[in-house]
Amino acid sequence: MSNPTSLSKTRNPGKCFFRILLLCAVFCLASPSFSQTKPESIKFEIQVLGLKIGDLNVKRYQVGDTLHYLAQSNVKFWFFGNVDVEIFTHSKYVDGYFVKSLSKSNTNRGNFASSIYWDGKKYVVDAESYKFENDKPVQGMVQWCSAKTFFEEMEEGKTFLSEVYGLTTSIEKTEAGVYTTTLNGNENEYTYQGGDLLKVVLENPIKNFQYRRVD
Repeated sequence: MSNPTSLSKTRNPGKCFFRILLLCAVFCLASPSFSQTKPESIKFEIQVLGLKIGDLNVKRYQVGDTLHYLAQSNVKFWFFGNVDVEIFTHSKYVDGYFVKSLSKSNTNRGNFASSIYWDGKKYVVDAESYKFENDKPVQGMVQWCSAKTFFEEMEEGKTFLSEVYGLTTSIEKTEAGVYTTTLNGNENEYTYQGGDLLKVVLENPIKNFQYRRVD
């Protein structure tokens, strides 16, 4: 006759295993999802007078309720000496509105950083770039910043916020698929085809720069 105690012991491992599986299932169902969507990536060449001087790589991905935009560029050119510039910008959106950004510029002539965030009433701005500083807050939420323009065609009349300068401007449409913004006295032109950004012309007092899509 089997010993009740020994029989009970042989059944316990199965029960414990089932309980572990049940607890794992409950935990998985109850835990919030932090899944990240696969990033969308686009590459651009940076040109001056038709000559390539650098690369720009942009990405977009979703994590939870936040849409992330990343833009990283590396530029080398000569202007009365060699100039090396690396710029990294990370912008965040929630429910279609810009909520936060950090832009860093590392150069052989100094390093600069600009940060912007929505505090519930206004955008708090702490912007610094070459020979430029700005800490004036921006009122009212906006839907457009430079990083977003790489993935979606701009909208005429909407407010545009620069992550680098912390300044706003209105988006103007000059013709089908062509838009302009004017920031810090410089006019920038964006050209789209079928909703895809093909080219950006950045006005500069010395030389105009271009971003040209390569894939």
